[in-house]
Amino acid sequence: MNFKGAIQFRSSIRPGSGPPGETEILVLNPQRVANILKATGWECLEPGSLNLTVDNAVVDALFKLKPVWIEDGNTVRYPEAFKHIPQLRKAYYYYRARLNSGDNTQEVLVRRAQVPVPGRVELFAPINLTSTFNLAAGDQVVVEVESN
Repeated sequence: MNFKGAIQFRSSIRPGSGPPGETEILVLNPQRVANILKATGWECLEPGSLNLTVDNAVVDALFKLKPVWIEDGNTVRYPEAFKHIPQLRKAYYYYRARLNSGDNTQEVLVRRAQVPVPGRVELFAPINLTSTFNLAAGDQVVVEVESN
């Protein structure tokens, strides 16, 4: 499955105005890091995630694929004021994929929630995708999801 997405820097739009970003969530959930590394075979995980705005059909289509890992929302810790978020999302589904931007390619994990944020997926990688690919808000990238 291939799809296009636009880079969206959600966490930096208005710092402190909404839920914490993935960088903070990873610190609170070392088991998430360990499980991502186990699922991918990567030696390290870049803190945070890269948000992509996608068509809702992409989010729906991902749900039909077999994920490499499903994370139970009840096991995810959030700061007290936002602890309802992982229960609201119920579970997180992770899919092996490749990010393509120009002539560059990088192995990534794509994530969507069981109860997703409409039109959004997140990418995880062993490197900083923004600086490596020189990405700016609104840039279009192509993601190739492995089908199992």
